[in-house]
Amino acid sequence: MDKVLFLFCLAATALAVPNPYPHITAGGCGLSNGRAPNPFIVGGAQVNPRYKWPWIGSLRRTGSHICGGSLVKSKDGVYYFITAAHCVDGSSVSVLSVKFGAHFRLDSTSDNYKVILNVKEIIMHNQYNRNTFQNDIAVLTLQNQETIVESDYIRPICFADQDHTPDEQCTVIGWGTLSEGGSVSGTLQEVTKPILADSKCSSDLGSNSYYADSMLCSGLDNGGVDACQGDSGGPFFCERNGVWELVGVVSWGYGCARPGKPGVYADCWNLRDWVNNQIN
Repeated sequence: MDKVLFLFCLAATALAVPNPYPHITAGGCGLSNGRAPNPFIVGGAQVNPRYKWPWIGSLRRTGSHICGGSLVKSKDGVYYFITAAHCVDGSSVSVLSVKFGAHFRLDSTSDNYKVILNVKEIIMHNQYNRNTFQNDIAVLTLQNQETIVESDYIRPICFADQDHTPDEQCTVIGWGTLSEGGSVSGTLQEVTKPILADSKCSSDLGSNSYYADSMLCSGLDNGGVDACQGDSGGPFFCERNGVWELVGVVSWGYGCARPGKPGVYADCWNLRDWVNNQIN
């Protein structure tokens, strides 16, 4: 079976436990404008209220959406955009931009607070493998970021401060297709689903496809909820200690929402040191 690239990220709800690791993103991050949808919503739903997840960005090539991604802020107050490496592999900064503060995939007069920034630099993980999708993460630097004014519409997410746990409930959002091979969504969609144990991911996906050192997976045995084409790079995030942390980056899967074929994400915790070196 051929792998399908998703372009999306997840969110999760974690237990409040002491954290021995220092934060790598600035304080005040990870504040949403609403709650996650109920777990196991088959196929997901339109984000409601709009702009609930203010860190989401639409990565665009020559003005058209290609992937999702997340706004983060370094400890020095510099903004960066985190997406999947496969979203920008082979791309030039001259054709890339990122739209924040949007609910609609296409430019809409209803998105009154949207901001579009050009990309200044693409930093792909130095060990990204385009054949296996190991280390599928990239950090983009942004031009004219002084135009970003944090508000209910645009706000950075916290980067993962602890490892994920099996059965942790996380949320993924994006503008991708609503079904495998289907039409893309015109509005931002959301769904919540559980993180699976690495042993389960390896069993379902194959030990030659799933690499726990840079991946995590999430889904239901009977399928029905997932990210899909056009969601790649987007956030998979979890609520921990009252804030939302970026836990995964939408990477790949065998189709979309198939039974026994969970979606795969770049594992932000295992890739944290690399990200920290890029932004701090």
